[in-house]
Amino acid sequence: MASFCKVTIIAFFVLASGVFLSSPTQAIRTNEQDSGLALEPSPDNGEDIIPKELSHYLGECVKKIGEECGPIFFTRIFIGKNNVIPASCCKKLLDMGEECHDTITESIISRPEFRANATIYETRAVDAWNMCSQ
Repeated sequence: MASFCKVTIIAFFVLASGVFLSSPTQAIRTNEQDSGLALEPSPDNGEDIIPKELSHYLGECVKKIGEECGPIFFTRIFIGKNNVIPASCCKKLLDMGEECHDTITESIISRPEFRANATIYETRAVDAWNMCSQ
């Protein structure tokens, strides 16, 4: 079972760098093999193990947004760059669905390095959704 941390790291790297992974399952396997990237939950860090269904769901969401569009949305939401969102990426976002969009956003925001600016990121995520849904 993948930990919440592993899934968010996978989502972060796919969205931020556009690295193409053959599947979310392969991404989790790769992450587990690289002890430098795998952050196992432990009693001292407070990370919970997420249900297999949520892990799978997040993986499917990341696949739907794709390697081309993920970094565009990541840059807009988490870096704050007002980049142009191509119509093709807006279509992928809308096809992916608002629930996937919100779940990916919240999983990234839950990481310690993003928590402090959660309100800003949530607002930007809503703005990106609204821009694409007009």
